[in-house]
Amino acid sequence: MVNAYTAESVGDAPDAQALKETRQEIDQAFETVFSSGDGTRQVWADHIASELDVRDFSAARGYLLAAPVMLDREDSRAILAAAAAEESGDNDQRLTNAALLFLPNDVRASYQRAIERPQVLTSTDPAPTSEEPSDSDADAEADSDIASNESVAESPPADAAPSDTPATTEPSQSFTLIGDNSDLVRRSQRWANGEPVNTTQLRLIAISQLQQDDPAVEDTYRSAISVLRGASRARRLTPQYTDYIIQRVDLAMPEAQTLASLRRALVGVAPNAERERRVLAAYQSAIDADGMARLERDLFFIARIAKLTSPTGAMTMLEVAETPEDVKKMRLVAEAGGDRGVALTKQIGRSVTSLAQIGVQWSTSLILQLLALLAIVIALCWSTYSALGRMTPQDRYHR
Repeated sequence: MVNAYTAESVGDAPDAQALKETRQEIDQAFETVFSSGDGTRQVWADHIASELDVRDFSAARGYLLAAPVMLDREDSRAILAAAAAEESGDNDQRLTNAALLFLPNDVRASYQRAIERPQVLTSTDPAPTSEEPSDSDADAEADSDIASNESVAESPPADAAPSDTPATTEPSQSFTLIGDNSDLVRRSQRWANGEPVNTTQLRLIAISQLQQDDPAVEDTYRSAISVLRGASRARRLTPQYTDYIIQRVDLAMPEAQTLASLRRALVGVAPNAERERRVLAAYQSAIDADGMARLERDLFFIARIAKLTSPTGAMTMLEVAETPEDVKKMRLVAEAGGDRGVALTKQIGRSVTSLAQIGVQWSTSLILQLLALLAIVIALCWSTYSALGRMTPQDRYHR
């Protein structure tokens, strides 16, 4: 019965009650954070402008979506009326377009220019070179690498047409930090040679590459692992959650076993295609099915947050997570509020996890337990009544 009210019951599909209650908590949080006169149009616009300055388009959109609860009653009614008049897009798109009309001209123009910027097709992984930089060098360049990839990730498709009307274009999800098979072979060779390599990151890349035959699963793995790699390289993960991910990867693909398999696979000379096949087979042979199932569940939650917000929005939300339960709650906040959760995370930090309301998770087991409890209560009441009934004649006799 306790599980019905705990974070452990946050499953793969939050129910309608949980989403409704969480959304109410999100709206209440915005009202609380921006109360006491803060909910004015200028302050609201300043928050959006600040997020645009740091290129956090997910948080900026979160403030646009929160306009009805951040602004005064008159503005709120006008925004909702304008959103209701929209005929295209989903509810969030209509609300975003309506809220844009209430921004100052310069801020609105900045937002539209940002999301309508043509996408520049760039490679997220370095081209093959004769000498690959070390992991320490890669970490030193992390900030510039992540910034470059965030720019691509937040950009709309290249064929997005400019428009004089408020834009409905959503940021593109084309964000990857995985690389190709040849890159995986080079890094694996360095590991087999005893050179310093971040083995957790390397095994995550391999896990993603092993899903190439299943596009649906590959997208989930690639998205989640790219977010994890980006957040880790930019040092945006808490030590507690970093340790948790390392443990999960070790369970899914044990380090010692993987290294032994790689060293056997990389013995001798072979064509590049054959070396790639051998390396992938070595990683595949090192997988522990039970451990991989647990890791896959964690990756699902991260990929879902990225899909509901953006890759950079997912990094922002993961930045305050310390446990897998925190990530489950973040997923529920993202399901209920989308980019609103990103904006709130930047405002209240880890407290955003308290906004996740799981509701009562009804099940056959819970119903049976409640019926059993009800039967016990009825039995106790009947026993008490019977006992009092037997005591009454004795009381009269003694009198």
